[in-house]
Amino acid sequence: MAIVLRYVFVLFLLVTTHAFAAEAAKVSWPSALEVLQGQIAELKVTGENLVKVEGRKGKEVLYFASNGSGVHTALLGVDVEAKPAQLKLSLKAFDDTGLQLHAEIPLTIKANAYHKESFNVPPSFDQMTPETLAEIRREQAAFAKAFATTAQERFWETPFARPVPQEASASSFGARRVINGVPRPPHTGTDLSSPTGTEVVASNHGRVVLVGHFFFAGGSVVIDHGGGLYSMYFHLSEFRVDEGAMVRRGDVVALSGGTGRVTGPHLHWGIRLNNTRVDPLDLLRKFGAPPSNPAASTKADK
Repeated sequence: MAIVLRYVFVLFLLVTTHAFAAEAAKVSWPSALEVLQGQIAELKVTGENLVKVEGRKGKEVLYFASNGSGVHTALLGVDVEAKPAQLKLSLKAFDDTGLQLHAEIPLTIKANAYHKESFNVPPSFDQMTPETLAEIRREQAAFAKAFATTAQERFWETPFARPVPQEASASSFGARRVINGVPRPPHTGTDLSSPTGTEVVASNHGRVVLVGHFFFAGGSVVIDHGGGLYSMYFHLSEFRVDEGAMVRRGDVVALSGGTGRVTGPHLHWGIRLNNTRVDPLDLLRKFGAPPSNPAASTKADK
C-alpha cells in the first residue's frame, strides 16, 4: 500500500510540475522580421513571469532591457553593407522558476536603394604620405578601442534627439561614392548641413568614450548609450565634454565645424548598433520625432 501511495504522490508531482511549467511558458515572441540594409528594428518579448531575455544574431549579442512589467526589448541593426540574406535570430527567455525557453525568429535582410554619385578631387587630396598613413592607423586604433566594450546597462530612453537643427544633405547615409574613378566604401553617417559654431547636442543619455582630433573624422566625440548603441559626431571645431563624462540627452557636447577630411563645414552624425552601421534618421523616425529645437526640448528632460 505504501508503495502505491508513493507512486501516486510522485505522479501528482510530475503532473503539477508539468502544468506549472506550461503555465510559466506563456511567452510572446517577435514575428518574422524583414529589415532593409542600414535600418533598425525593435524586438519585443513579453511574458508575465519573465525575468531575463538573451539574444544573438550570429555572433552579435542582442542586449534586452526589461520595463519591469514582463516586457523585454532590444534594438536590432542591419549593417549598410550587409548582403541580402535569410537568417535566424536565437532568443532565450528565463522565467522566475528558472525555466528556459528558446525560439528562433526568421530575419530577412533586404537591399536598400541608396544614392550613388561620382566626383573628382585634386590628386593631392587623395594621396597618402607615410605620415598620413600613420595618422590613419592611429585613428582606426582609437575608434576600435572605443567600440571594444559597451556598457550592458541601457542608458538611453526614448525619444532620441536630432543633434543639430539643420537638415541632411542629399548625398547622405548609405551613398555610394566614386572618387576620381575609384569606388569607395558607402557613407556611413548622415551629413547635417550645420555651419561652423553650431551647438551639437547628445542624441541621448550615455557615457563619452572618445574625444579627439583625427585625419578623416576631424574633431570627434563618441558616446556609448549602452547595450551596443553608440552615437558619433565628426568634423567638430570645439569640444564641450571630456572622455568618461556622463551626458544627458540635449547636453551640448561640441560645436560643429569643417575639420578632418571634408570639403566644407557640416556635422557627420553616425550611429553604430551592435557593430552595424545604421541610418541615424531611421533611429529618429522609429524612436522619437526630431524636435525643431533640440536645446529647448531637451531642457525639459533634465
